[in-house]
Amino acid sequence: MTTHIFDDHADLSFRVARLIAEQIKTKPDSVICFASGESPLLAYNLLVTLLKSEKIETSKFTLIGLDEWIDITPENPGSCAYFLHSNLIQPLNLSVDQYRLFNALTEDLSQECETMDKFILKKGSLDMIIVGIGMNGHIGFNEPGVPQNLYSHVIDLDETTRTVGQKYFEGKTQLSKGITLGLQYVREAKTAILMASGERKAPIIRETLEGEITTTVPATMMRELENGHVMIDRNAASLLKPQE
Repeated sequence: MTTHIFDDHADLSFRVARLIAEQIKTKPDSVICFASGESPLLAYNLLVTLLKSEKIETSKFTLIGLDEWIDITPENPGSCAYFLHSNLIQPLNLSVDQYRLFNALTEDLSQECETMDKFILKKGSLDMIIVGIGMNGHIGFNEPGVPQNLYSHVIDLDETTRTVGQKYFEGKTQLSKGITLGLQYVREAKTAILMASGERKAPIIRETLEGEITTTVPATMMRELENGHVMIDRNAASLLKPQE
Protein backbone atom coordinates (compact mmCIF):
# COMPACT_ATOMS: atom_id res chain seq x y z
CA MET A 1 0.00 0.00 0.00
CA THR A 2 1.07 3.55 -0.72
CA THR A 3 -0.18 6.64 1.11
CA HIS A 4 -0.56 9.86 -0.86
CA ILE A 5 -1.19 13.17 0.96
CA PHE A 6 -2.45 16.18 -0.99
CA ASP A 7 -2.81 19.83 -0.03
CA ASP A 8 -6.60 19.94 -0.06
CA HIS A 9 -9.78 18.22 -1.23
CA ALA A 10 -9.60 19.83 -4.68
CA ASP A 11 -6.04 18.64 -5.30
CA LEU A 12 -6.90 15.16 -4.02
CA SER A 13 -9.99 15.00 -6.23
CA PHE A 14 -8.11 16.07 -9.33
CA ARG A 15 -5.41 13.45 -8.79
CA VAL A 16 -8.00 10.69 -8.37
CA ALA A 17 -9.85 11.90 -11.47
CA ARG A 18 -6.59 11.89 -13.40
CA LEU A 19 -5.84 8.30 -12.37
CA ILE A 20 -9.29 7.09 -13.44
CA ALA A 21 -9.05 8.95 -16.73
CA GLU A 22 -5.64 7.42 -17.44
CA GLN A 23 -7.00 3.97 -16.61
CA ILE A 24 -9.79 4.36 -19.17
CA LYS A 25 -7.45 5.90 -21.73
CA THR A 26 -4.88 3.11 -21.36
CA LYS A 27 -7.45 0.29 -21.22
CA PRO A 28 -10.70 1.42 -22.89
CA ASP A 29 -12.58 -1.71 -21.77
CA SER A 30 -11.66 -1.24 -18.10
CA VAL A 31 -14.04 -2.49 -15.41
CA ILE A 32 -14.16 0.13 -12.65
CA CYS A 33 -16.13 0.09 -9.40
CA PHE A 34 -17.30 3.46 -8.12
CA ALA A 35 -18.44 4.35 -4.61
CA SER A 36 -21.05 7.04 -4.03
CA GLY A 37 -20.96 9.75 -1.36
CA GLU A 38 -19.35 13.07 -0.56
CA SER A 39 -15.70 12.00 -0.75
CA PRO A 40 -15.56 11.11 -4.47
CA LEU A 41 -18.15 13.60 -5.76
CA LEU A 42 -15.73 16.29 -6.92
CA ALA A 43 -13.39 13.67 -8.37
CA TYR A 44 -16.24 12.33 -10.50
CA ASN A 45 -17.21 15.80 -11.69
CA LEU A 46 -13.59 16.45 -12.65
CA LEU A 47 -13.36 13.03 -14.29
CA VAL A 48 -16.29 13.82 -16.58
CA THR A 49 -14.60 17.09 -17.56
CA LEU A 50 -11.27 15.36 -18.25
CA LEU A 51 -12.79 12.58 -20.32
CA LYS A 52 -14.73 15.03 -22.45
CA SER A 53 -12.05 17.71 -22.84
CA GLU A 54 -9.39 15.15 -23.77
CA LYS A 55 -11.81 13.20 -25.96
CA ILE A 56 -11.01 9.94 -24.18
CA GLU A 57 -13.08 7.01 -25.49
CA THR A 58 -15.72 6.02 -22.94
CA SER A 59 -17.97 3.68 -24.92
CA LYS A 60 -16.23 0.48 -23.88
CA PHE A 61 -15.55 0.75 -20.16
CA THR A 62 -17.87 -0.80 -17.57
CA LEU A 63 -19.07 0.95 -14.40
CA ILE A 64 -19.91 -1.13 -11.32
CA GLY A 65 -21.80 0.40 -8.38
CA LEU A 66 -20.16 -0.44 -5.07
CA ASP A 67 -23.25 -0.70 -2.89
CA GLU A 68 -26.86 0.29 -2.21
CA TRP A 69 -29.30 0.84 0.64
CA ILE A 70 -31.85 -1.99 0.81
CA ASP A 71 -35.47 -0.92 0.06
CA ILE A 72 -34.45 2.53 -1.20
CA THR A 73 -35.68 3.24 -4.73
CA PRO A 74 -33.19 4.36 -7.41
CA GLU A 75 -35.32 7.48 -7.89
CA ASN A 76 -34.62 8.55 -4.32
CA PRO A 77 -31.91 11.27 -4.36
CA GLY A 78 -30.27 9.56 -1.37
CA SER A 79 -29.77 6.27 -3.20
CA CYS A 80 -26.39 5.23 -4.55
CA ALA A 81 -28.01 4.57 -7.92
CA TYR A 82 -29.29 8.15 -8.13
CA PHE A 83 -25.83 9.47 -7.26
CA LEU A 84 -24.07 7.40 -9.92
CA HIS A 85 -26.67 8.15 -12.58
CA SER A 86 -26.50 11.87 -11.85
CA ASN A 87 -22.73 12.21 -11.67
CA LEU A 88 -21.34 9.60 -14.05
CA ILE A 89 -23.80 7.51 -16.06
CA GLN A 90 -25.86 10.36 -17.49
CA PRO A 91 -23.04 12.92 -17.96
CA LEU A 92 -20.98 10.31 -19.82
CA ASN A 93 -24.01 9.02 -21.70
CA LEU A 94 -23.18 5.43 -20.83
CA SER A 95 -25.30 2.77 -22.52
CA VAL A 96 -27.34 0.37 -20.38
CA ASP A 97 -24.88 -2.46 -21.04
CA GLN A 98 -21.99 -0.35 -19.71
CA TYR A 99 -23.02 -0.36 -16.07
CA ARG A 100 -24.29 -2.71 -13.39
CA LEU A 101 -25.85 -1.47 -10.17
CA PHE A 102 -27.39 -3.46 -7.36
CA ASN A 103 -31.19 -3.84 -7.44
CA ALA A 104 -31.94 -3.27 -3.76
CA LEU A 105 -35.69 -3.72 -4.24
CA THR A 106 -35.60 -7.34 -5.37
CA GLU A 107 -37.26 -9.99 -3.21
CA ASP A 108 -34.29 -12.33 -3.69
CA LEU A 109 -31.22 -10.47 -2.47
CA SER A 110 -29.07 -13.60 -2.49
CA GLN A 111 -29.80 -14.03 -6.18
CA GLU A 112 -28.97 -10.36 -6.74
CA CYS A 113 -25.57 -10.89 -5.12
CA GLU A 114 -24.99 -13.93 -7.31
CA THR A 115 -26.01 -11.99 -10.42
CA MET A 116 -23.55 -9.20 -9.63
CA ASP A 117 -20.74 -11.68 -8.97
CA LYS A 118 -21.40 -13.50 -12.25
CA PHE A 119 -21.46 -10.19 -14.12
CA ILE A 120 -18.05 -9.18 -12.76
CA LEU A 121 -16.62 -12.67 -13.25
CA LYS A 122 -17.68 -12.60 -16.89
CA LYS A 123 -15.79 -9.32 -17.29
CA GLY A 124 -12.69 -10.93 -15.77
CA SER A 125 -11.95 -8.77 -12.71
CA LEU A 126 -12.02 -5.21 -11.45
CA ASP A 127 -9.29 -3.10 -13.00
CA MET A 128 -9.89 -0.37 -10.43
CA ILE A 129 -12.08 0.22 -7.39
CA ILE A 130 -12.70 3.63 -5.82
CA VAL A 131 -13.91 3.62 -2.21
CA GLY A 132 -14.38 6.01 0.66
CA ILE A 133 -14.11 5.27 4.35
CA GLY A 134 -16.88 5.44 6.94
CA MET A 135 -16.51 6.99 10.36
CA ASN A 136 -16.40 3.42 11.72
CA GLY A 137 -13.79 2.33 9.18
CA HIS A 138 -16.16 0.59 6.81
CA ILE A 139 -15.52 0.30 3.07
CA GLY A 140 -18.73 0.18 1.09
CA PHE A 141 -21.17 -1.48 3.47
CA ASN A 142 -18.51 -3.83 4.81
CA GLU A 143 -19.11 -3.04 8.45
CA PRO A 144 -16.82 -3.72 11.44
CA GLY A 145 -16.36 -7.44 11.99
CA VAL A 146 -17.33 -8.54 8.48
CA PRO A 147 -15.23 -11.40 7.03
CA GLN A 148 -12.71 -10.13 4.50
CA ASN A 149 -13.18 -12.99 2.02
CA LEU A 150 -16.73 -12.14 0.95
CA TYR A 151 -17.79 -11.15 -2.54
CA SER A 152 -21.23 -9.55 -2.96
CA HIS A 153 -23.34 -9.83 0.16
CA VAL A 154 -26.16 -8.33 2.25
CA ILE A 155 -25.42 -6.91 5.68
CA ASP A 156 -27.11 -5.35 8.69
CA LEU A 157 -25.92 -1.77 8.85
CA ASP A 158 -23.95 -0.53 11.82
CA GLU A 159 -25.61 2.15 13.97
CA THR A 160 -22.98 4.66 12.88
CA THR A 161 -23.75 4.00 9.22
CA ARG A 162 -27.50 4.31 9.76
CA THR A 163 -27.04 7.61 11.59
CA VAL A 164 -24.49 9.21 9.26
CA GLY A 165 -26.43 7.97 6.22
CA GLN A 166 -29.36 10.24 7.07
CA LYS A 167 -27.46 13.19 5.58
CA TYR A 168 -28.14 11.87 2.10
CA PHE A 169 -31.92 11.96 2.52
CA GLU A 170 -34.39 14.83 2.70
CA GLY A 171 -36.22 13.45 5.72
CA LYS A 172 -35.66 10.73 8.33
CA THR A 173 -35.32 7.47 6.42
CA GLN A 174 -35.35 3.89 7.65
CA LEU A 175 -31.92 2.43 6.90
CA SER A 176 -31.33 -1.07 8.22
CA LYS A 177 -29.60 -3.19 5.58
CA GLY A 178 -27.22 -2.72 2.70
CA ILE A 179 -26.04 -4.75 -0.28
CA THR A 180 -22.41 -4.36 -1.26
CA LEU A 181 -19.37 -5.73 -3.01
CA GLY A 182 -17.31 -7.51 -0.38
CA LEU A 183 -13.74 -6.84 0.66
CA GLN A 184 -12.49 -9.73 -1.48
CA TYR A 185 -13.15 -7.51 -4.49
CA VAL A 186 -10.95 -4.82 -2.96
CA ARG A 187 -8.21 -7.41 -2.47
CA GLU A 188 -8.46 -8.69 -6.03
CA ALA A 189 -8.77 -5.34 -7.83
CA LYS A 190 -5.72 -4.46 -9.92
CA THR A 191 -5.80 -1.00 -8.34
CA ALA A 192 -7.65 -0.09 -5.13
CA ILE A 193 -8.01 3.58 -4.18
CA LEU A 194 -9.35 4.74 -0.82
CA MET A 195 -10.23 8.45 -0.62
CA ALA A 196 -10.71 10.61 2.47
CA SER A 197 -10.67 14.33 3.19
CA GLY A 198 -11.43 16.69 6.03
CA GLU A 199 -10.57 16.81 9.72
CA ARG A 200 -13.58 14.70 10.70
CA LYS A 201 -11.94 11.74 8.93
CA ALA A 202 -8.59 12.28 10.67
CA PRO A 203 -9.26 9.94 13.65
CA ILE A 204 -10.35 6.99 11.50
CA ILE A 205 -7.49 7.60 9.03
CA ARG A 206 -5.03 7.48 11.93
CA GLU A 207 -6.59 4.24 13.15
CA THR A 208 -6.55 2.81 9.62
CA LEU A 209 -2.92 3.63 8.90
CA GLU A 210 -1.33 3.36 12.34
CA GLY A 211 -3.56 1.03 14.35
CA GLU A 212 -3.77 -2.73 14.42
CA ILE A 213 -4.84 -4.44 11.20
CA THR A 214 -8.16 -5.89 12.27
CA THR A 215 -11.62 -6.74 10.96
CA THR A 216 -12.95 -4.35 13.62
CA VAL A 217 -11.70 -1.57 11.34
CA PRO A 218 -12.24 -3.00 7.83
CA ALA A 219 -10.23 -0.26 6.09
CA THR A 220 -7.02 -1.43 7.78
CA MET A 221 -6.92 -4.25 5.23
CA MET A 222 -5.73 -1.66 2.70
CA ARG A 223 -2.28 -1.90 4.29
CA GLU A 224 -2.02 -5.51 3.09
CA LEU A 225 -2.59 -4.62 -0.56
CA GLU A 226 0.36 -4.31 -2.93
CA ASN A 227 -1.77 -2.27 -5.32
CA GLY A 228 -3.60 -0.30 -2.63
CA HIS A 229 -3.51 3.50 -2.51
CA VAL A 230 -4.80 5.61 0.37
CA MET A 231 -5.28 9.11 -1.06
CA ILE A 232 -6.07 11.80 1.51
CA ASP A 233 -5.78 15.53 2.02
CA ARG A 234 -3.73 17.23 4.74
CA ASN A 235 -6.75 17.67 7.00
CA ALA A 236 -7.52 13.95 6.95
CA ALA A 237 -3.82 13.28 7.58
CA SER A 238 -3.55 15.79 10.41
CA LEU A 239 -3.36 13.19 13.21
CA LEU A 240 -0.79 10.93 11.57
CA LYS A 241 2.71 10.67 13.02
CA PRO A 242 5.21 12.87 11.15
CA GLN A 243 7.18 10.92 8.57
CA GLU A 244 10.93 11.26 8.36
